Amino acid sequence: MFRVRIAHLPDGLHQETHRPSADDLGLDPETFSGVEVDLRLDVAERRVLAAYTARATARLECDRTLDMYDEPVEGDHAVLFTADAPPPSEDEPDDDIQPLADDSLDIDLTASVHDTLLLALPLRRVSPAARAAEIPTAFGESSDDGLADDRWAALQALRSGDAEGDSDSSD
Repeated sequence: MFRVRIAHLPDGLHQETHRPSADDLGLDPETFSGVEVDLRLDVAERRVLAAYTARATARLECDRTLDMYDEPVEGDHAVLFTADAPPPSEDEPDDDIQPLADDSLDIDLTASVHDTLLLALPLRRVSPAARAAEIPTAFGESSDDGLADDRWAALQALRSGDAEGDSDSSD
């Protein structure tokens, strides 16, 4: 769990840096390493606004080469902890507003930071070495007529014949 102690904090803005482990956040330690959370806490009488930037190094598999590579990931998010939080609704859950009891000693950012780092992962995973590589778009040997495979010659002849037939019908 990733909990931040707030009991000792006076009202005002506070900045902290935390380094929870991947296990603390419920993330796979083989995938995520070097997790760092830069946290800005705006504390008031009955509320705490926790805005943060979460960074980590993710071990990913390249979609092009299937090689493993390390990719830095980063995401920002904010969660308001307040005594006036509306009751949770199944129809429209709002994870950005969390209840805060008057006697709370800490806030739990585990789920929020977990989700932020997972959402920071790239959809298309391409290693730096594969980003500059040219992707081939033609395969096989090319012949004089531009066909890479002579099995298509019959279809090419039909296509050429249709084009000639169209010009004859318009005359």
